[in-house]
Amino acid sequence: MAYEVMFRFNFSLKKHWPKLAWVCVFSLENDSAEILHGPMLEVSPDWAVEAVWEGVFEKGDFDKTDLVFGSGIRKRDNQIIFVSSATGIDRLWHTQCNAMVYVSNSLPAILGVSGLALLEKYRSYARDIASIENNGLYSYVKSIPTNGSDLNIVYYNNIVWNGESLQEIAKPDKTPQFSDYRSYENYLKKASGSLGGNAQSSSRRFPVRLLVGLSTGYDSVACAVVAKYAGCKDAVSIIDSTSLWRGADSGAQIASCLALACKCYRHDPLHYKSEVAVWAGSGNPGGRNLSLFEYFEPLTFFFSGGYGDTVWERKQQGLDEPVGDYDELVSEFRLIQGIFMTQVPWWGIRHAAEIQKLNLLEEMKPWTLGTNYDRPIARRLAEEAGVPRSLFGINKKNTASNRPFWWPSTAEADRDLRAYLSSLGIKPMPGFMVWLSSVFYNFVKLVNANVLFFVDERKKWKPWLKSPVRHLLFIWANHSLRDKYYR
Repeated sequence: MAYEVMFRFNFSLKKHWPKLAWVCVFSLENDSAEILHGPMLEVSPDWAVEAVWEGVFEKGDFDKTDLVFGSGIRKRDNQIIFVSSATGIDRLWHTQCNAMVYVSNSLPAILGVSGLALLEKYRSYARDIASIENNGLYSYVKSIPTNGSDLNIVYYNNIVWNGESLQEIAKPDKTPQFSDYRSYENYLKKASGSLGGNAQSSSRRFPVRLLVGLSTGYDSVACAVVAKYAGCKDAVSIIDSTSLWRGADSGAQIASCLALACKCYRHDPLHYKSEVAVWAGSGNPGGRNLSLFEYFEPLTFFFSGGYGDTVWERKQQGLDEPVGDYDELVSEFRLIQGIFMTQVPWWGIRHAAEIQKLNLLEEMKPWTLGTNYDRPIARRLAEEAGVPRSLFGINKKNTASNRPFWWPSTAEADRDLRAYLSSLGIKPMPGFMVWLSSVFYNFVKLVNANVLFFVDERKKWKPWLKSPVRHLLFIWANHSLRDKYYR
């Protein structure tokens, strides 16, 4: 006979926590679960959620869909279901310590509430987190060590508590078959409309507005077209590309074609917001460009074209194992800022190989360029929406915040890191050496990529990998947030 879960949810509001952070704590010996949470978690007697999903908001059926962006907790029959985001850029954490079970959408939060700490002597945290991209959704590193029990990581799948143990389960697969382009386009339109309705439901206590990132690249333009079916009217764009010879990357002209209001930003590293929180996501500098934007208050549903370079690229075929996007692992930043992030190419990701084949169909030839940068699905979405061919998808540009030398850019984060290193007895590098190292290592990386491109990657000189503080950045950022919010 199945164990009958009779748990009660006891909610404990923590006003000083990040808007969307939560930790669920329960004992193996009692019948209640305490949910400690930030001020904008939506709560009801049987569920708690910080997400946008396909379906009617009031029903709280975020556990019954594979299009859910954010996270939540659902009491259902004789189970408690912890729902993760349907992306490779967000995750759930869980552990068991001394007969207590902890589940959370935030690493600093679960560290703070459980009393655990990361290990300074462990040098592989950033590499473990990067495994979601390097190894894939089914092969990533599933746990990381602490000074107590290991912390388990769950991407995409849900977690079920059956009264005795936590078990990882697959999300329901609600994706239809795609026989031609129109079947896929209709899926995107319908899903977008449903997500938009959920996000803008009048039953929400905290209003959500829609926003899309836009550039001159294929994926963001196609994503903007899809976002309009959700009711999105606003876009943001970074003007300057990190490539000196490829020109500006502003999506303002494209936004005009799509009747979107567009706000443009310069990529100024000194203006990254909540930079420590971005480092806490993956322990690397990627994703900091996303912190440049001004997001809507109190909450924003953000559309990204991440991973379109695989799902929508004509030359990519037969994807068996999707990967996450290392440059969009901004999970802690989004909890503080109040963002729900979706990557449109990830919709129906378990059918990615089927979607990829659509690029090769005879009907897609009018939107096929035959170049090294060729994404017929994305081009057709954009051109049929009224975006001229000449405005996008010509040269692949880059506005990412990756740099080979890992060190924070803003004064606040720099001070925070220096204080942390000093507490460990490590003398921080002087400011002028940080600047000089950043310039020099960036030059070496450019030489490796553009002059020594014929040399095996493993044989190239990469002096930045020997930085003595590189492995500490993930620990620093997560312990800093833990001490700021959860102690």
